[in-house]
Amino acid sequence: MNASRDSKQPVTMPPTSGDGDDPESLADFSLFEQEKQIMQRSEQMLEALDDVAEGVRMLAKAYSEGYRIQRRMMRMSDRMQLDLQAANRQLREQATHLEQLNCALSDEVRERERLTVELERLALEDALTGLFSRRRVIDCVEGLAETVGDQTRSITVMMLDLDDFKALNDTHGHAAGDYALQSFADILRGELGADQYAGRMGGEEFLVVAADLDFDGAVTLAERIRTSVEETIPRWNDQPLHLEVSIGLVVTTERWPDAGALVAAADDLLYRAKNKGRNRVEVQFHGEPA
Repeated sequence: MNASRDSKQPVTMPPTSGDGDDPESLADFSLFEQEKQIMQRSEQMLEALDDVAEGVRMLAKAYSEGYRIQRRMMRMSDRMQLDLQAANRQLREQATHLEQLNCALSDEVRERERLTVELERLALEDALTGLFSRRRVIDCVEGLAETVGDQTRSITVMMLDLDDFKALNDTHGHAAGDYALQSFADILRGELGADQYAGRMGGEEFLVVAADLDFDGAVTLAERIRTSVEETIPRWNDQPLHLEVSIGLVVTTERWPDAGALVAAADDLLYRAKNKGRNRVEVQFHGEPA
């Protein structure tokens, strides 16, 4: 009885996939699949975007790090440039200082050379008169005295002293006295010839040495000097300066190993001329006539 009652109720059958499927049901099912695919693609795209975002973040981080490194390198480069500029500036300053030192050293060397030449000149030349210095004229005496009887036949030594020179200085002043000494030196230069030398011994005292003069020639030279001094009247500030000279003269044909003794002998004759009235020549001869 139950079976018959059940057989009268409708029986629902599940849809099948045959040709007789409901079109709306199939459409609903396809839409679901599309949405599912869209969701999957969306998820894939999001994952891809996440990957891209991570890459962008890494790129930005790398760029930021590179930027910091570049800034640090630029700061280092700036410091290096400043250090290099400072070093170059210091080198230029040192080069300038070195050039100044070199110039100063060159000036010092030139000044030393000038002083050396001046000292040599002073050692050989009297600064006031331009005649030989004391040392140089005595060297001439020594050199000629050693050759007497060998290369030299005779040697003549004169000691000369301007008379009353102190009175001239007291009357006209020391500048006038210096001018008188220079005038006297000019006279000596005008009267002396070859192998005849004059030097200033000091003050108003002078020494003349000559080679190969015989007795008469030596006396003639001495007298010519004395006369020229007497006749030459230099003027100082329009005032005449009257000069006279006393001379001690030694002529020898003998060798004199001691030149100092020869000069001393002429000096003794000079004082003899002074004691006999000044403005004269006192003569002494040694040896055989030349």
